[in-house]
Amino acid sequence: MYLIDSSAWIEYLRPDGSKKAKARVSEVLRKDNAVTCGIIIVEVLMGARNEKDYGILKDSMMALPMLAIDESVIKRAADWGFALGRKGRNVPTTNLFIASCAYKQAVVLHIDSDFETIKSVGDFKEEKIQK
Repeated sequence: MYLIDSSAWIEYLRPDGSKKAKARVSEVLRKDNAVTCGIIIVEVLMGARNEKDYGILKDSMMALPMLAIDESVIKRAADWGFALGRKGRNVPTTNLFIASCAYKQAVVLHIDSDFETIKSVGDFKEEKIQK
């Protein structure tokens, strides 16, 4: 399973987005291997151009299997954020939650170098799409 990060979704959805991102996300969707989480849905929907696009995106995103953000996800994200902070490296809290959601459940599919930074302290799988 692949947890498609908003960075990959944005490239996939943009008319002039990365061809590699479009191909990779399409492949994951075609094979029915995509999952999502609440944070990614919010990030993607925030970028909708209008209400019509918002409705279509919302229906599509909500149709995907969703990984829960439970107490273990919160604790893991906090632990990884603390470990990175001790190394003088900070990443967005949202990406800590996304990486933590994927832990032992999915591969984070992304274009965002923050996940490579989190990987230095976190035990999760990630795949970076090269633009």
